[in-house]
Amino acid sequence: MAAPLHRILAGEDGPGRRALPLGELLHPAPLAALALLAANDHLLKGSGLLPAAVTGKLSDLAGLLFFPLLATAALDLLLLGLARAGAAVDFSLRRWKLALACGGTAALFVAIKSSPAAAAAVARLLGGIGFPSTITVDPTDLVALPMIALAWWLGRREIARVPLGRIEVLERARARGRGNTAGGLADVAACGADGARVDALARALDAYFTAPDDAGRAARASAALRSIRAPTAAPDDRP
Repeated sequence: MAAPLHRILAGEDGPGRRALPLGELLHPAPLAALALLAANDHLLKGSGLLPAAVTGKLSDLAGLLFFPLLATAALDLLLLGLARAGAAVDFSLRRWKLALACGGTAALFVAIKSSPAAAAAVARLLGGIGFPSTITVDPTDLVALPMIALAWWLGRREIARVPLGRIEVLERARARGRGNTAGGLADVAACGADGARVDALARALDAYFTAPDDAGRAARASAALRSIRAPTAAPDDRP
Protein backbone atom coordinates (compact mmCIF):
# COMPACT_ATOMS: atom_id res chain seq x y z
CA MET A 1 0.00 0.00 0.00
CA ALA A 2 1.22 3.50 -0.78
CA ALA A 3 0.11 4.71 2.64
CA PRO A 4 -0.77 3.06 5.93
CA LEU A 5 -4.33 1.86 6.29
CA HIS A 6 -5.25 4.54 8.81
CA ARG A 7 -4.08 7.30 6.43
CA ILE A 8 -6.23 5.86 3.64
CA LEU A 9 -9.31 5.70 5.85
CA ALA A 10 -8.93 9.14 7.46
CA GLY A 11 -7.45 11.00 4.52
CA GLU A 12 -4.03 12.56 4.08
CA ASP A 13 -3.66 16.16 5.16
CA GLY A 14 -1.05 18.74 4.32
CA PRO A 15 -0.83 22.21 2.77
CA GLY A 16 -4.25 22.86 1.27
CA ARG A 17 -5.56 19.41 2.24
CA ARG A 18 -7.76 18.35 5.15
CA ALA A 19 -8.17 15.06 6.99
CA LEU A 20 -10.16 13.79 9.94
CA PRO A 21 -8.11 13.71 13.18
CA LEU A 22 -8.49 9.94 13.57
CA GLY A 23 -5.04 8.63 12.78
CA GLU A 24 -4.43 6.92 16.12
CA LEU A 25 -7.80 5.14 16.05
CA LEU A 26 -7.55 3.94 12.47
CA HIS A 27 -4.15 2.31 12.88
CA PRO A 28 -4.42 -1.42 12.05
CA ALA A 29 -3.81 -2.45 15.68
CA PRO A 30 -6.87 -0.75 17.25
CA LEU A 31 -8.96 -1.75 14.24
CA ALA A 32 -7.92 -5.37 14.82
CA ALA A 33 -8.72 -4.96 18.52
CA LEU A 34 -12.19 -3.71 17.63
CA ALA A 35 -12.75 -6.66 15.29
CA LEU A 36 -11.58 -9.07 18.00
CA LEU A 37 -13.85 -7.41 20.55
CA ALA A 38 -16.87 -7.72 18.26
CA ALA A 39 -16.11 -11.32 17.31
CA ASN A 40 -15.42 -12.32 20.88
CA ASP A 41 -18.54 -10.70 22.34
CA HIS A 42 -20.94 -11.82 19.60
CA LEU A 43 -19.51 -15.14 18.44
CA LEU A 44 -17.09 -16.69 20.91
CA LYS A 45 -18.77 -15.89 24.21
CA GLY A 46 -21.31 -18.58 24.98
CA SER A 47 -20.28 -20.69 22.00
CA GLY A 48 -18.32 -23.19 24.06
CA LEU A 49 -15.32 -22.92 21.75
CA LEU A 50 -13.26 -21.23 24.47
CA PRO A 51 -13.56 -21.19 28.26
CA ALA A 52 -15.42 -18.21 29.71
CA ALA A 53 -12.28 -17.09 31.50
CA VAL A 54 -10.46 -16.83 28.16
CA THR A 55 -13.21 -14.92 26.33
CA GLY A 56 -13.46 -12.52 29.25
CA LYS A 57 -9.76 -11.76 29.13
CA LEU A 58 -9.88 -11.32 25.35
CA SER A 59 -12.54 -8.63 25.73
CA ASP A 60 -10.43 -6.84 28.33
CA LEU A 61 -7.28 -6.98 26.23
CA ALA A 62 -8.99 -5.67 23.10
CA GLY A 63 -11.00 -3.04 24.93
CA LEU A 64 -8.04 -1.55 26.79
CA LEU A 65 -6.16 -1.09 23.52
CA PHE A 66 -9.08 0.32 21.60
CA PHE A 67 -10.88 2.54 24.10
CA PRO A 68 -8.18 5.17 24.92
CA LEU A 69 -7.65 5.80 21.20
CA LEU A 70 -11.39 5.96 20.64
CA ALA A 71 -11.59 8.56 23.40
CA THR A 72 -8.91 10.83 21.91
CA ALA A 73 -10.34 10.51 18.40
CA ALA A 74 -13.88 11.26 19.58
CA LEU A 75 -12.68 14.31 21.50
CA ASP A 76 -10.78 15.63 18.49
CA LEU A 77 -13.75 15.08 16.18
CA LEU A 78 -15.87 17.15 18.57
CA LEU A 79 -13.18 19.85 18.71
CA LEU A 80 -12.92 19.80 14.90
CA GLY A 81 -16.62 20.59 14.66
CA LEU A 82 -16.18 23.46 17.13
CA ALA A 83 -13.16 24.77 15.21
CA ARG A 84 -15.01 24.81 11.93
CA ALA A 85 -17.81 26.68 13.68
CA GLY A 86 -15.30 29.35 14.64
CA ALA A 87 -13.84 28.27 17.99
CA ALA A 88 -10.09 28.59 18.58
CA VAL A 89 -9.37 25.00 19.68
CA ASP A 90 -6.69 22.43 18.93
CA PHE A 91 -8.30 19.33 17.42
CA SER A 92 -5.09 17.38 16.80
CA LEU A 93 -3.71 14.65 19.04
CA ARG A 94 -1.59 15.96 21.90
CA ARG A 95 0.31 14.11 24.60
CA TRP A 96 -1.91 15.52 27.35
CA LYS A 97 -5.03 14.19 25.62
CA LEU A 98 -3.40 10.80 25.23
CA ALA A 99 -2.28 10.79 28.87
CA LEU A 100 -5.79 11.66 30.10
CA ALA A 101 -7.38 8.97 27.93
CA CYS A 102 -4.91 6.27 28.97
CA GLY A 103 -4.89 7.25 32.63
CA GLY A 104 -8.66 7.59 32.79
CA THR A 105 -9.20 4.24 31.10
CA ALA A 106 -6.77 2.53 33.46
CA ALA A 107 -8.35 4.10 36.54
CA LEU A 108 -11.87 3.17 35.46
CA PHE A 109 -10.83 -0.39 34.63
CA VAL A 110 -9.14 -0.88 38.00
CA ALA A 111 -12.23 0.50 39.76
CA ILE A 112 -14.81 -1.71 38.04
CA LYS A 113 -12.67 -4.83 38.33
CA SER A 114 -11.92 -4.25 42.01
CA SER A 115 -15.09 -2.67 43.42
CA PRO A 116 -18.63 -4.11 43.16
CA ALA A 117 -20.04 -0.64 43.84
CA ALA A 118 -18.07 0.92 40.99
CA ALA A 119 -19.00 -1.92 38.64
CA ALA A 120 -22.69 -1.54 39.48
CA ALA A 121 -22.56 2.24 39.01
CA VAL A 122 -20.92 1.98 35.59
CA ALA A 123 -23.36 -0.75 34.52
CA ARG A 124 -26.28 1.49 35.50
CA LEU A 125 -24.78 4.39 33.60
CA LEU A 126 -24.31 2.30 30.47
CA GLY A 127 -27.83 0.96 30.73
CA GLY A 128 -29.18 4.48 31.11
CA ILE A 129 -27.67 5.57 27.80
CA GLY A 130 -28.86 2.53 25.91
CA PHE A 131 -26.03 0.05 26.40
CA PRO A 132 -27.25 -2.60 28.87
CA SER A 133 -24.18 -4.21 30.41
CA THR A 134 -23.15 -6.71 33.03
CA ILE A 135 -19.74 -6.05 34.57
CA THR A 136 -18.03 -8.90 36.35
CA VAL A 137 -15.80 -7.89 39.24
CA ASP A 138 -12.64 -9.94 38.82
CA PRO A 139 -9.25 -8.58 39.95
CA THR A 140 -7.48 -11.18 37.80
CA ASP A 141 -8.65 -9.20 34.75
CA LEU A 142 -6.12 -6.54 35.72
CA VAL A 143 -3.52 -8.60 33.86
CA ALA A 144 -4.84 -6.83 30.74
CA LEU A 145 -3.61 -3.42 31.92
CA PRO A 146 -0.37 -3.52 29.88
CA MET A 147 -2.53 -2.98 26.79
CA ILE A 148 -2.82 0.64 27.97
CA ALA A 149 0.93 0.96 27.40
CA LEU A 150 0.44 -0.24 23.81
CA ALA A 151 -2.28 2.37 23.29
CA TRP A 152 0.11 5.02 24.66
CA TRP A 153 2.85 3.86 22.29
CA LEU A 154 0.53 3.97 19.28
CA GLY A 155 -0.64 7.45 20.23
CA ARG A 156 2.92 8.72 20.57
CA ARG A 157 3.75 7.18 17.23
CA GLU A 158 0.87 9.09 15.64
CA ILE A 159 2.15 12.34 17.13
CA ALA A 160 5.68 11.59 15.89
CA ARG A 161 4.33 11.35 12.34
CA VAL A 162 2.65 14.80 12.66
CA PRO A 163 -0.88 13.89 13.76
CA LEU A 164 -3.72 14.30 11.32
CA GLY A 165 -5.27 17.73 11.69
CA ARG A 166 -2.12 19.41 13.04
CA ILE A 167 -1.37 21.28 9.80
CA GLU A 168 -4.88 22.75 9.75
CA VAL A 169 -4.58 23.67 13.45
CA LEU A 170 -1.31 25.52 12.78
CA GLU A 171 -2.77 27.27 9.74
CA ARG A 172 -5.82 28.43 11.71
CA ALA A 173 -3.60 29.71 14.52
CA ARG A 174 -1.46 31.61 12.02
CA ALA A 175 -4.57 33.20 10.50
CA ARG A 176 -5.58 34.45 13.97
CA GLY A 177 -2.16 36.03 14.43
CA ARG A 178 -1.13 33.51 17.08
CA GLY A 179 1.10 31.37 14.96
CA ASN A 180 4.15 29.67 16.43
CA THR A 181 4.72 26.85 14.00
CA ALA A 182 7.92 25.57 15.58
CA GLY A 183 6.28 25.49 19.01
CA GLY A 184 3.21 23.80 17.56
CA LEU A 185 5.42 20.98 16.28
CA ALA A 186 7.61 20.59 19.37
CA ASP A 187 5.77 17.49 20.55
CA VAL A 188 6.38 15.81 17.18
CA ALA A 189 10.12 15.82 17.84
CA ALA A 190 9.58 14.99 21.52
CA CYS A 191 7.73 11.82 20.50
CA GLY A 192 10.55 10.58 18.29
CA ALA A 193 10.60 12.40 14.95
CA ASP A 194 13.93 13.63 13.65
CA GLY A 195 14.45 17.13 15.03
CA ALA A 196 16.12 18.49 11.89
CA ARG A 197 13.21 17.33 9.75
CA VAL A 198 10.69 18.86 12.14
CA ASP A 199 12.57 22.17 12.01
CA ALA A 200 12.60 21.99 8.21
CA LEU A 201 8.85 21.36 8.21
CA ALA A 202 8.26 24.36 10.50
CA ARG A 203 10.24 26.64 8.18
CA ALA A 204 8.49 25.31 5.09
CA LEU A 205 5.07 25.75 6.68
CA ASP A 206 5.88 29.30 7.77
CA ALA A 207 6.81 30.12 4.19
CA TYR A 208 3.65 28.45 2.89
CA PHE A 209 1.36 30.23 5.37
CA THR A 210 2.61 33.63 4.15
CA ALA A 211 1.71 32.75 0.53
CA PRO A 212 -0.69 29.78 0.43
CA ASP A 213 -1.34 30.27 -3.28
CA ASP A 214 2.33 29.75 -4.13
CA ALA A 215 2.53 26.24 -5.60
CA GLY A 216 6.25 26.02 -5.01
CA ARG A 217 5.96 26.78 -1.29
CA ALA A 218 3.09 24.32 -0.95
CA ALA A 219 5.15 21.64 -2.67
CA ARG A 220 8.15 22.25 -0.39
CA ALA A 221 5.95 22.05 2.71
CA SER A 222 4.37 18.83 1.44
CA ALA A 223 7.80 17.35 0.78
CA ALA A 224 8.97 18.28 4.28
CA LEU A 225 5.87 16.64 5.75
CA ARG A 226 6.42 13.49 3.68
CA SER A 227 10.01 13.29 4.90
CA ILE A 228 8.65 12.77 8.42
CA ARG A 229 5.76 10.50 7.50
CA ALA A 230 7.45 8.39 4.81
CA PRO A 231 7.76 4.72 5.87
CA THR A 232 11.32 4.63 4.51
CA ALA A 233 12.25 7.50 6.81
CA ALA A 234 10.26 6.55 9.90
CA PRO A 235 11.15 8.29 13.17
CA ASP A 236 12.29 6.53 16.29
CA ASP A 237 9.16 4.65 17.45
CA ARG A 238 10.24 3.91 20.99
CA PRO A 239 7.56 4.78 23.57
